[in-house]
Amino acid sequence: MTNITQDNILNVVYNNHRILIDKLTEYDYNGDMAVVKKMCTVVRYDGDDATPMIFNVSPYTSLVDMHTMARVWIDCGCPSDCNDIGIPRKWDKDSLHAWVAG
Repeated sequence: MTNITQDNILNVVYNNHRILIDKLTEYDYNGDMAVVKKMCTVVRYDGDDATPMIFNVSPYTSLVDMHTMARVWIDCGCPSDCNDIGIPRKWDKDSLHAWVAG
């Protein structure tokens, strides 16, 4: 059985949104570290309401790039940009740049 730990490594407010980046560390059955990933959650504040959203980006993106891309995504209005069957796009630098330019 795999054990997973989760540590918050970034918690900042940007443009009325909170950017939370967590580090997920997975350990194998021997207790050895197997994989380290990151997950980004963006919470949009609107008065008394808070809407959490997953910023769909590769879990292996660097912390600096993930933080920068999350700010750009917020500035674009947090688009989900789903495909034909409703699966959200996985954002990267190129797709965010194309969204901003488009």
